[in-house]
Amino acid sequence: MRKRLLLLCLVGLACRHAAREHEAVANHSRVANLRAFAKLYGVVRWFYPGDTAATVDWDRFAIDGVRAIVDSPDAAGRRAVLAEIWHPVAPAVEITAAADPPRVAPSAPLTAGDHPEIVAWQHRGFGDSTFATVYASKRLHHERVVPAPGVPFAALWQAVDATPFRGRRVRLTGKLRTSGRALGQLWIRVERGNSTGFFDNMDARPVVSQAWQRAEVVGTVDADATRLIFGSLMSSGGTVWYDDLELAVEAPDGAWMPVVIRDPGFELANPLASWSPGIGNPRFTSVEGWNVTLDHENPASGRTSLRVEAGTKVLTEELFSESPTAGEVTDIELGGGLRARVPLTLQSKAGRTVDEVQAEVQDKTLAARAHRTPHLTVGYDALAGVADVIVLWNVLEHFWPYWQDVSVDWSSELDAVLRDALDDRSIDDHVATLQRLLVAAPDGHARVTCPGETSRSTPPFSVDLVEGQVVVTTSADSAIMRGDVVVAVDGESAAGWISATRALISGSLQWRAEKARDQFAAGPPGSWVNVRIRRGNTHLDVKVERNDKSTDPIARAAIERLEDGVYYVDLSRAPTADLDQWMSRLASAPGVVFDVRDRPLSNHKVLSHLVDKAIDFSEAMYIPHIIRPGHTPASIPSWETEAQILPPLQPRIAGRVAFLTGPRAISYAESVISLVAHHRLAAIVGSSTAGANGNVAEVTTPTNCRARFTGLRVTKQDGSRFHLVGIQPTIPVTRTIAGVRAGRDEVLERALAYVRNR
Repeated sequence: MRKRLLLLCLVGLACRHAAREHEAVANHSRVANLRAFAKLYGVVRWFYPGDTAATVDWDRFAIDGVRAIVDSPDAAGRRAVLAEIWHPVAPAVEITAAADPPRVAPSAPLTAGDHPEIVAWQHRGFGDSTFATVYASKRLHHERVVPAPGVPFAALWQAVDATPFRGRRVRLTGKLRTSGRALGQLWIRVERGNSTGFFDNMDARPVVSQAWQRAEVVGTVDADATRLIFGSLMSSGGTVWYDDLELAVEAPDGAWMPVVIRDPGFELANPLASWSPGIGNPRFTSVEGWNVTLDHENPASGRTSLRVEAGTKVLTEELFSESPTAGEVTDIELGGGLRARVPLTLQSKAGRTVDEVQAEVQDKTLAARAHRTPHLTVGYDALAGVADVIVLWNVLEHFWPYWQDVSVDWSSELDAVLRDALDDRSIDDHVATLQRLLVAAPDGHARVTCPGETSRSTPPFSVDLVEGQVVVTTSADSAIMRGDVVVAVDGESAAGWISATRALISGSLQWRAEKARDQFAAGPPGSWVNVRIRRGNTHLDVKVERNDKSTDPIARAAIERLEDGVYYVDLSRAPTADLDQWMSRLASAPGVVFDVRDRPLSNHKVLSHLVDKAIDFSEAMYIPHIIRPGHTPASIPSWETEAQILPPLQPRIAGRVAFLTGPRAISYAESVISLVAHHRLAAIVGSSTAGANGNVAEVTTPTNCRARFTGLRVTKQDGSRFHLVGIQPTIPVTRTIAGVRAGRDEVLERALAYVRNR
């Protein structure tokens, strides 16, 4: 009996080992298949200039292509499937064995009487960005419809006094419907004086439905709330309709009591008379670039609904002078013994590229694909997730502009992320996979959000990394005090939490550490977490709820005169209009400290009062002119710059000046600080900035995930490297545990000492 049991165990182990080996071989084959499709996908989509390719639904094509090729049995089968996939879309592309000499049958020569034109792609950065940016893409001699210039999202808002609702739950509901892969959202933000309390904008659960669907945002109003702001939000392509919005507060008996708001059903003639453009703060106050209108067709109720969609414009002028040479091709190693040759230019006759051979057969093939029943899955669809990975990898591989500063093995990263994507079993797994891909291209702007990902909240305290330890800096829970050292969370070391979180954050070391502390101990909203802290020589175990609450660390006004006449100015809260009113007093003050530890309010005009000659605010920002795939000097023959001149203005600030900064200073904040550093306008006090600047581009993936990255290259004004390095302080300051415990702002204290000449 024992021998039989032993034999059965050995057989079972052997079967499991064989199964694992078979799975490993299958996954290796699937990755090889997907790699070949992925490497060709981006080159054809963004660099093959044929007419049919320019009109393809590339998101659906990515998903269909993944399903078609993923289980090809071998290289021969892979080659056959690739030809079947690509020939109707890009008939001039040739797929061959790598050992064969590549050959592309030349197009029938056109004579001068045919009036031939050379068609090729030009990319001024990533021109397919979801929202309107400085970037653009078009084919030579062809028009292209693109988003109109404007703000990155269309938001409308109203506000009510939050004081009567403190400590109570509020709810914003509405009916939404969408078309064209649009994402519909509602939002609520609770203001607590100078800081933010509860906030939810449905980023992880947007409405995607052609039928009217009820949307809801629910949250608790903070105990010190001052204003409740709410409204509609859209930041994608397509169209969103809104109707029947309602704001309500929960009564003690659990019933929801409506709060009076203006024009909740969008029945008045001008919706912008009741709903203000923007998000209720000075940073965004318009819906420029978006069409906000009333629609009388199919309202949820009443006579009308609100319709919001991105505005468009037609590009007719060529973007720049450079283009590939006539007849130019690019060769792509697809792996597994296959290679593709892709034309980068085609001839055009009578407005149609000459690659459009066998038009009737081609049109029938594409029509059949368009009417093919979509593949339906229950739960998370891993192969659709693979399509997301392929799209994002290609965007980064061809358009991320920092290949000169950071070495990335794109082929290895593709294989790794394909393996991860095949193993994903949930939306949250998928988000982590996409985020790991963004980490491979380090960029403080880079992040991804996906519909359906799990919401996360943080405990009611904030932390910082001080003297090598995780230290509480503010707390809304009386059991946890400022200056406490966090030892562990749910049994895992605090350092382990920081390290695990930092692994999924892209950017510089200082930015990743900053964002990791922002997300410290995050988990499901309303869940409870066990926190072990050290206070002096005593260890305490505390259980707190994840509710995103924290106390307000801001103790000063945005512009404040101190007792000795020195001024403190927080540029993240002081709008330009206020600065203009105070400027005569700032100019005559013995010293001024400008706080740029967070994003300023578009108030860089203040620098004009520190200079004696004109300076260029956009200096050292370079938009790539991309005409070939891959990251090589030939891919980007030139870079474009734009000047934004700041003239000197009176009165000039005459006293000693210091700027506070640190790793939360990213992007626009770094534009300000870099000019201060380059022109030596003031002392810079604190620590390194984030090292990520430049206009953001955004790609929407086939499953409606949205990923952002920096679309242009920024250097320091002297041409040296800025990316991931940031701007260094002239007076470095680091926090101490004693200073945190005492509630001191040690960076501000050091800056005040400087301007007071101490």
